[in-house]
Parts: sequence; C-alpha cells; structure tokens
Amino acid sequence: MLSHLTQRPGRIVVCALETYSRIGGIQNFNRRVFQNLARRAIGKHSPLAIVRGDQNAQLPTIQGLEITAPKCKICFYLRAGWEGLTKANIFILCHINLLPLAVLVRIMRPKLPILLFVHGDEVWNIRRKKRFYETRFVSSLTRIAAVSQFTVDVMAREFDVPLTKFRLLPNAVDPLTVSPSSNQRSLSTILTVTRLAESEREKNVDKMVRAVAVLRQKLPDVRYDIIGDGSLLPELKKLAKDLGVDDVVRFYGRVDDAELLAAYERASVFAMPSNKEGFGIVYLEAWQHGLPVICSSIGASSEIVADGVDGFVVDPDEEAALVERLYLLLSQRQAAAEMGERGRQKVMEKYLDANFRTALDQILDELLIESNSEELATIDGAELKR
Repeated sequence: MLSHLTQRPGRIVVCALETYSRIGGIQNFNRRVFQNLARRAIGKHSPLAIVRGDQNAQLPTIQGLEITAPKCKICFYLRAGWEGLTKANIFILCHINLLPLAVLVRIMRPKLPILLFVHGDEVWNIRRKKRFYETRFVSSLTRIAAVSQFTVDVMAREFDVPLTKFRLLPNAVDPLTVSPSSNQRSLSTILTVTRLAESEREKNVDKMVRAVAVLRQKLPDVRYDIIGDGSLLPELKKLAKDLGVDDVVRFYGRVDDAELLAAYERASVFAMPSNKEGFGIVYLEAWQHGLPVICSSIGASSEIVADGVDGFVVDPDEEAALVERLYLLLSQRQAAAEMGERGRQKVMEKYLDANFRTALDQILDELLIESNSEELATIDGAELKR
C-alpha cells in the first residue's frame, strides 16, 4: 500500500538558495537533502533541484537528481513556478524567503503538498524580521520541517502556525572517515569553530576570550584555538591583546580539512556558548572527535546537549559559571573524556545521515499518502454524484 501511494506520477521539485556557492549550516542541510532525495529516487522519477544564486558555482553530478541554477533571479522564479505548477508531486522550499512561490503554486494547485524547511533565527522574528505578508503566506504550506523543537515553538508563536503543521527533521553529520585520536590531545586546549562575520556576533566568541583571561589565573597553561574567519577577527584579536591573553588565544582563520582535523585532535574541550543556534551541528562534529562541549542555555542547542552528561549548558552572560565549567572539563580529564564518549555515542545513535534519511522519508511519504487519499476521496465523491 505504501509503495503504491508514494510512487505516483510527477517528481519532487525542491527550490533553494545559494547551496554550492556559500558555506554554512543551511547550505550543508540543503546538500544533505539533495543527496537523500537522489537516493530515494533512483529507479523512479528523478527529483529536480532549482537553486538561486549558484549560477557561477560548480554544481555536482548526483545520480538520481537533476540540479539547475538559472542565470538570474527572474529566471529562477519562472522555472521554479513552472515546475511546481506542471510537474511536481511535492513542492519543497528550502528557505522562508521563497515563500511567495508557495502562494503562486497553491493558487493553481490547491491539493499539491508543499513543504518548507526552517532552521533557526530566520524564523525567530529577531534578527530577520518577519515580512508583513508572511503569516498569511504560511497558510499555503502543507508542512513545515524544523531542525529543532525550539524553532518549532518560536515559529508557531511568531507566525501563528498550528503545531500540527510541523514535523522535526534534525540535522545530521556523516560518519568520520578516520577514527578520533587522543594521541595529540593537549591537556588544556579549548576549541571553537565558527564563522566570525558581523552577523555571528551572538556566537559569543568575545565572551569566551574574556573567560579564558580569567581561567588563565587558575590554569596558566590554558590555550584557546579559534577556527574561522570574518569581519570580527580584528576586534577579537584586539580584545585578546587588551586582556593580555594574545599569547594563548590563537586565531587560525579558515583552514582546510587536514588542519581542522588536527585542531580537533589537539583540543580537549569544544566551547561555543552561542545564543543563535537553531540546532547546533558543531556540537555533533565535536562529539564525533570525542570532545565534551559547552553550549548556551539560549536557543536550541540545549535540546542537543544534555547538561552534565555529554557537556555543559551555560548562560554566556554568567562569566563565573562559564569559567567554572571550562575549568572542570580541563582539570578533570577522565570525567571530560567520559562526557565526550557519551556525546560520540549519541551521534552514532541519533544524528547520522541514515537517521536524517529516515526522518525525511517519513515526512515525504506522509505528504504523498495524504495527497493521494484526498484525490481518491475527490474521485469517489464525483462518482457518487454521477
């Protein structure tokens, strides 16, 4: 019954923004969606991914998936609208900025399943303010898949969306191709990996630098490695110098995969008490390397990190608490290692690509079954009238 209903004519059409021309959490999520749609479709109707802003990017060749990047914004909307209106059996939007497409398609195809992916602060109505029309436009959606319950709860409140419209689709990571090693571990090195753009100020790297300045009084050999680049870098370097810790706070900028792996193997703690995480995939990546983590009590990361089990959840404004947790993890190596191992096990059980694929398939199958049931009911009703 399930296979019959989920193989109806048509194909999945997915619309996204800048997936291969930029680096970031949403971009990684989109790529994972594309890969899993391709796996799902092999031997069936190939899905179509239409991406705005990637016309100059090198698009990958993925068996079972067609990817196109129209040359201009108007071309993107024309192609996406046409495909949604004429060929889609599910229409997927990968960002709320594409919401007008949902309205266009809904007007002409009132029973087509339309799915929106949401991640974090783009729907929290804080940094990105809600457009005046979006609450009404959201009603055009059949489902909204969110990476965390926190984002579900905030968007439901801010956009007046019933909770029944949401499904959870947590982020995931790929299995490591190398086994985590503790041979290179420093006894007291803290690691943060993040972009340092102005829009990332709420990652609270500056508060980490201040905490390290205090922590150094207890642990003179503490080191703090920061991986990432952006406009905040000069400001953070000046802060480290002003606090007298520029000799122990090391800024590496953007690094390649080999250097990133070396940084994880040097570190003994991963800390990023960010207030703007819609999920917190960086904590999964740190756990894969066996590191305990420190996250913020603000945002969704406390859904992922179990306080006192595989890391610590702190209020980044409480400097003393942040310093205390860092000191505990750096001074109690066995307890820290056990936390890191529990985190690694959590990733293996809940947050690998196979988990993501299962959750995505369940959402898509549910949409197709509901859509087919509506069509069958319409046909039955028409026959009864005759």
